[in-house]
Amino acid sequence: MLSNVAFTFITLISSGLSLLVAVTLLLIMFIYIRYNQDIIFLLMINTYMAMFVFSFMVFFVNIHVFKADLYGFIDLNTNELNACRLQGFLIYVTFACCYMSFVLQAFYRFTRVVYTKQRIFQSFSFYIICILLQWIMCFLLLLPPYLWPNMIYALYKYDYYCGMVYGNFGALMYSGVVMYISPVIFLSIIYTRLMFFIRHQTSNLLQTRQMKRAHRDFTVIRRILFIVNTLTLPGIPNCIFTLMVNIDPNISGSYYMYRIQWMLPAVGVMIFSIALVIMTPQFKTLIFDTINYNHNRVVPMEHGKIERQINTTQLEENRF
Repeated sequence: MLSNVAFTFITLISSGLSLLVAVTLLLIMFIYIRYNQDIIFLLMINTYMAMFVFSFMVFFVNIHVFKADLYGFIDLNTNELNACRLQGFLIYVTFACCYMSFVLQAFYRFTRVVYTKQRIFQSFSFYIICILLQWIMCFLLLLPPYLWPNMIYALYKYDYYCGMVYGNFGALMYSGVVMYISPVIFLSIIYTRLMFFIRHQTSNLLQTRQMKRAHRDFTVIRRILFIVNTLTLPGIPNCIFTLMVNIDPNISGSYYMYRIQWMLPAVGVMIFSIALVIMTPQFKTLIFDTINYNHNRVVPMEHGKIERQINTTQLEENRF
């Protein structure tokens, strides 16, 4: 009982902190993007929106789990069970959107370096369409297990929320490929191709520029390792639990497996929501500009315009 509450409490704290971070940064980015059609911040908004919806769903579900742990669980009627299954499905969809949003960011970083003359890849409206397609595709790709006649999404009887039980090996493997494996593969391909391109270009540059590119090279490698590790690690325990349950179905629900199922992803999203600010130079510049702006007095309109232009220029210079 106490261990169940502890796992739920960790999930609640992690998702709650992610919500606070995501809401704060989304407000700042929405204000900025009203005046600047910046693709990087558009893609960051997409990432933080996915984090926000995922964290909200996890937080909302675990509030009910926490209440059930403390006060007991009441059997669900048909409508409540359908709502429970839908909540479980939306958690999977929003988590997949978190992953795919990083693929879009990688795609933009790749095209602006390699295909600088292709204007469509630098179009603000093009990435709005890509974002819409990303959400639609994640929803549609994860829909088959939810609509499957055998009711793959079910209530975890002793954990008080709905999702895919570890005994459904085929459905879990399919969802794992959509959520974990395919985004990581896409990220690895894009960043590896980008690394080869940068290394090829540095060999044709002067020594001073070679050193600058080498520094950027190191930064890219560090970001790749962090992104791939963060995206992959939360899925490892779920893979282990799936294998364990399919070898011995009697241990389904043991070892707090369904409490851990979304705890680690929730912790990962919380860490990454903060780390993205540190890893993105133009994001840090925007945050510091926003903080400094609150301490400055009101300036004349023309001066404000010039100041905004200077800040925008600084953001452009800080881009990777």
